[in-house]
Amino acid sequence: MEIGIKENEEDFEFSRRIPTEIKRIVWERDGGKCSKAGCGSTKDLHFDHIIPWSKGGSSRDPKNIQILCGKHNLNKSNKIE
Repeated sequence: MEIGIKENEEDFEFSRRIPTEIKRIVWERDGGKCSKAGCGSTKDLHFDHIIPWSKGGSSRDPKNIQILCGKHNLNKSNKIE
């Protein structure tokens, strides 16, 4: 039974990861900079779920992924903005 639980946890964590191809699409679309209005930073960048994964947002749809600098990503947390 423990093996089944571990497999489910691994599937759960994997589904949260943003695939490399999605990251490439988003990087090109966002120009490799923070997409928060007025920022445009190119340092300490994070790929962020617009609708948080914890609230049902997809990791496999580039429309739900954006680039944010660390400051804006941490301020956003798991909110939908």
